[in-house]
Amino acid sequence: GAPASSPAASAPPAATRSNGDNDDPTSNPDDGEVEKIEAEENTEEEVLHEVRAKNMKMEKGQWKKFGAGVLRLYRHKVNSKCRIVIRNGIGKVQFNVGVSKGMEFEKVIKQSKKGPATYVKFFAIEDASKGMEVFMLQVKPDCLDKLHEKLEGMVK
Repeated sequence: GAPASSPAASAPPAATRSNGDNDDPTSNPDDGEVEKIEAEENTEEEVLHEVRAKNMKMEKGQWKKFGAGVLRLYRHKVNSKCRIVIRNGIGKVQFNVGVSKGMEFEKVIKQSKKGPATYVKFFAIEDASKGMEVFMLQVKPDCLDKLHEKLEGMVK
């Protein structure tokens, strides 16, 4: 019985080891790692709010739609500067504007056949060479008030 019991005795520790995240490279697929790094890279700013949104900008009198993604409102921990950032599904920045004191954010609700479309409209500088431009962030109707409230809170 002794030879049979010694491999069996060593099997549980090996199995336990392979279940641990640190020892088994297959338990942490690469795509999971990338997301984790993406989320943690920003240590100097706190996220005040996060919501899915679509960015639109007024160009030549027409609203032009830009990328949709996750919108985050950031406040810098040291200098308290705030900004609005939208990243797409792979983490690429679609929209990034600073929020300054005194900026005004207007709720816009447009009725459509599919129901209300809800936006927050504001003026901001995305590209210094173009100066002040008009933007709208489209969010789901049930997210509008919270986003508007958070933006208002950033400019007080």
